[in-house]
Amino acid sequence: MKYSEIIGGIFWLLLGIIFTILATGYQIGSVTQPGPGFLPLGVGLLLIVFSLVILGQGLQSLKNLEAVVPFSKPGGLKKVAYIVLLLLVLGFFFEEIGLLITVFLLLTLSMLVAELKSWKKIIFLGLVTTLGVYILFVLLLSQQLPRGFLRV
Repeated sequence: MKYSEIIGGIFWLLLGIIFTILATGYQIGSVTQPGPGFLPLGVGLLLIVFSLVILGQGLQSLKNLEAVVPFSKPGGLKKVAYIVLLLLVLGFFFEEIGLLITVFLLLTLSMLVAELKSWKKIIFLGLVTTLGVYILFVLLLSQQLPRGFLRV
């Protein structure tokens, strides 16, 4: 059984629901003229979709009815706490740091804490994802996102 997929799926599902609910407090606009709530709504909906995929994969891997014991590995709860703290800190300083630096730091540091891959792959994935976010939201969708102190 893949406990991490089930727990991760639930976590990201809840976060996606919160993003979506909070986004409805802003004007959504349309695809051609997006409002300030368009990006958070899109992120929330994508989080929901991807979390359901992860949750489905975790539930499909259930072969027996063992009790799900979250964070059973040593240091598991500490890693989750570090990632939640990272999300809170980067969320608090999002305007000052800017989108691109925030995305890069969030991805690379959370993958380093979770020990998902080698640090070279983590840096590469962080850079590629940050570049993808920039191309999608700034170049293609012309969104005005926080540029931060570096004006990037």
